[in-house]
Amino acid sequence: METPYQTAQRLLSALEDFASQEAVLLRSLDLVEAVQISERAAPLVEKLCALAIDPGVAALRPRVEELVAQRRQNAVLLDAHLARLQGELRRIDEARSRLARVAPVYGGSSPSESRLNTAA
Repeated sequence: METPYQTAQRLLSALEDFASQEAVLLRSLDLVEAVQISERAAPLVEKLCALAIDPGVAALRPRVEELVAQRRQNAVLLDAHLARLQGELRRIDEARSRLARVAPVYGGSSPSESRLNTAA
């Protein structure tokens, strides 16, 4: 049977792996997978927190602090990606709005209607 320290060490190693995977996914703009990794890590964080009351687990504090710093960097990167995507969505919505105002002037039908749909 594992001691609380061994369990915490195993959980921390898994969390470090998750954080590394998350960073790679964020840099490759695979945001959905990155968020899924974060969700998969949540139960491990809870278990690690529960083990933190054990005095022997306190020796892992420096590793935990490094992990927290890495997760903060990942969160900053995710926030930057999300802000960029929100800006793009805002520009798309503005373009759709302009198109909806201009389309009737040119005698067009609904701006979302495709020529393929009308031919069918």
